[in-house]
Amino acid sequence: MGGIIKSFQPFIKKYAVESLLIGMAFCIGGVSILLFVGEKGMKDTNSVVQTETYTPQKNTEIVVDVSGAVKNPFVYSFHSTARFIDAIQKAGGLTDEADAAFVSRNINYARILSDQEKIYIPFLSDTVNGVVGENKRIIEYIQPNTFSNSSPDSKNININTASLLQLDQLPGVGKVQADAIIKGKPYYAVDDLIKNKILPQSTYEKIKDLVSVY
Repeated sequence: MGGIIKSFQPFIKKYAVESLLIGMAFCIGGVSILLFVGEKGMKDTNSVVQTETYTPQKNTEIVVDVSGAVKNPFVYSFHSTARFIDAIQKAGGLTDEADAAFVSRNINYARILSDQEKIYIPFLSDTVNGVVGENKRIIEYIQPNTFSNSSPDSKNININTASLLQLDQLPGVGKVQADAIIKGKPYYAVDDLIKNKILPQSTYEKIKDLVSVY
């Protein structure tokens, strides 16, 4: 082994500079390859992470329970951008027994639905009997005085369904007495306002011909 090394010594001495340069070239080349491979691996890793992080949600379906005074009460599926009006239409619209005026006063048809939501459309009997209450702030401050609670055959105001604003406009009735009338529902006859001590006799005489219970 020693003889072989000695036999190469003259060659090594003669080409010492060349040998050194070749060795350095191999070292630099090896380092460059390692750096390239490492950088490529990091890029691939980052690409995978970004792809997993920014994958858009595909599940945009929501489920809503629609019941009450609609023609086809059921549990329906909607897109996540669906509005309240979409739920009513999908359930076939309101029935003749629905309190449509109450719904228009208290429900925002443009509201966006939410998953697992419960929608109940009140029947007229629900509002008359006080099962479902009014949103008084909407009636008093927002709702214009364009709705009539009277029956088709009468111009009288229905004291079972009238708003605070409508009652307040009756002669002799202020907001306090109008609120008392609403809280005293349901009424089966106009003179229940006297029997149940909702209004004083003097006020009752002024409005008895202007109101009804139907």
